[in-house]
Amino acid sequence: MMSDQPEQALAFIDSLKDEGYYSEGMANCRRAQVYSEQFQPRVSEVFALRAVKDENLKNENLRYHYFAYVLLINSEQNMGNTERAMTYATEALAESNNDTSFVARKYKPDYLEAIGCCQFALKHVDEGNKSYEQAYKLYEEVLVNADSFSSFYQLFMMAVDAINYNIDNDKIETAIIWLPRLEKAYDQMVTTKNIIDYVKDQATADKEIAEARMYVCAGQPKEAEAHYRAYLATDYAHTPVGRKTSSAYLEASGKWSEMMAALEASDSFYVSNESQYTMKYLTSVLGGQFKAQRHLGHNEGALRIADKLINLLDTVEEKSRQEDAAELAVVYETQEKERKIAEQQADLTRQRLIGTAIAMVLLVVFFTIYTLHRRRAARRLAEVSAVKERIESELRIARDIQMSMVPNVFPDRKGLDLYALMTPAREVGGDLYCYVLQGDRLHFCVGDVSGKGVPASLFMAQATRLFRTFATQGKNPADICTRMNQALSEDNMQNMFITMFVGLIDLKTGHLWFCNAGHNPPVIGGGDSQGEFLQMEVNAPIGLWSDLEYVGEEIENIKGRALFVYTDGLNEAEDPQQEQFGDERLLHILQNTHFDNAKQVIKTLATEVERHRNGAEPNDDLTMMCLRVE
Repeated sequence: MMSDQPEQALAFIDSLKDEGYYSEGMANCRRAQVYSEQFQPRVSEVFALRAVKDENLKNENLRYHYFAYVLLINSEQNMGNTERAMTYATEALAESNNDTSFVARKYKPDYLEAIGCCQFALKHVDEGNKSYEQAYKLYEEVLVNADSFSSFYQLFMMAVDAINYNIDNDKIETAIIWLPRLEKAYDQMVTTKNIIDYVKDQATADKEIAEARMYVCAGQPKEAEAHYRAYLATDYAHTPVGRKTSSAYLEASGKWSEMMAALEASDSFYVSNESQYTMKYLTSVLGGQFKAQRHLGHNEGALRIADKLINLLDTVEEKSRQEDAAELAVVYETQEKERKIAEQQADLTRQRLIGTAIAMVLLVVFFTIYTLHRRRAARRLAEVSAVKERIESELRIARDIQMSMVPNVFPDRKGLDLYALMTPAREVGGDLYCYVLQGDRLHFCVGDVSGKGVPASLFMAQATRLFRTFATQGKNPADICTRMNQALSEDNMQNMFITMFVGLIDLKTGHLWFCNAGHNPPVIGGGDSQGEFLQMEVNAPIGLWSDLEYVGEEIENIKGRALFVYTDGLNEAEDPQQEQFGDERLLHILQNTHFDNAKQVIKTLATEVERHRNGAEPNDDLTMMCLRVE
């Protein structure tokens, strides 16, 4: 949602609503998300509540309806309205209990977790643990076929929170019960195919420091120290935020000097980000430093920190009032706009009543005015229709341009069978595929740009041009990804990115060089299983960080083995119940499809996806490429 560019995000949402891509309820849900990411819970609450109460949204898109509940609950929790958050979470849970859809089942554990969090905050510890138990069981049911790290992340963090909440309330035995669950969720998450290195590092840090704190509170200092050393082995542990995270363990261990050093390191982070003017900073950072100094017997240092805390208190309160006022101003501005619209509608109604009352008296004059009005309206309608037609024409032209950038003619060469198909979900999409054949060397790629519509198409066009340029120069796949990343990261104000699989085949030897930039793993045929997902190094998507060096890999010979590359519009295609096509179904079909030619494989998958959708609108662009070298 472009959290660092909220004005552009909100304008984009408005444009999607104006163009008919979003309903009012969907737009309100997305607005609530933008304000939530900007830590403006009051404004987020206004739009989330509207989305929740919008009956049309409930009928047209259940996912947005239930997601709006999540945003509403988060807003109340962030404002400290625990009872109200509990009320909304209970309301959402009751509604999802009466709904047999897959979407309701997916969001139900979220609501139970929120209820448990509120119960812990209200010191209803036993009730909180019961809610967390129910949420855990439902998460396990929902995630039985999950294969993405993001699917397991929430379950993992709930286990971390459960351990910490129970430690905070001296429920060490209950915290220990959550230990194997934490480790299981961690293993499930970090062994997924698309796990990103920095996410894995932070998850490892969260797990190790939670276990270290639990063991020290359970009176097992050796085990605690071992987990703390494992925590220190992560990169996250040495960041300012990571140093602060360790302070709870260091306090429980009585390591006051280390605790003081950790909080001083995190202090600079808060100051550099102007986050020192918050109650959280005063209590957790300065309060922790004060406690450490007292236990170390450094009374003068403790007094200096106390003076600093007191001096900042007034500033924090004033800044908090200013932030509250700014949020309320946005709320009032929104309400004022709606009030003016309501007044305009009321004025229009009064004018119609007056017009009806005097119609018989001024019939001739009215008829004349009416005729002129109709003529103006007709002209206006013609102008609007012309604008709409121009926009539709421009979108058609943009799609034609986009489709012209991907090859629709494939090599007619003995020993090479190559075919690809791209189907945008909208008039203009963000997927791409391309190939460059020079002599006996075939460069090829499949990519998926973040986002949809015209912005994604423009980014796609730039990425396609860069691939062709570097492939024509004979660069290897890893070098192509590195150079594309440097070019696309520069001045990338929209924070767009592209996942890509780039390959190079020597058609004489069958040698394959490839680089995967955050993309879905291809399926390679042959072998005992008659097909398997390609095991490979996971690089970051292209366009996010300009200084990355991408890692490439190679296979000695793939002759006689079909290679199938695709975008997530295939495995994430949804039926009317929003159940996804899935990796297992994809692999099963490929393993049981006799290879006649590449086009036949593509057509078979396209038919299976349509059968799975069963009339549902495509939720993402779909691109597939299949090739085999003999």
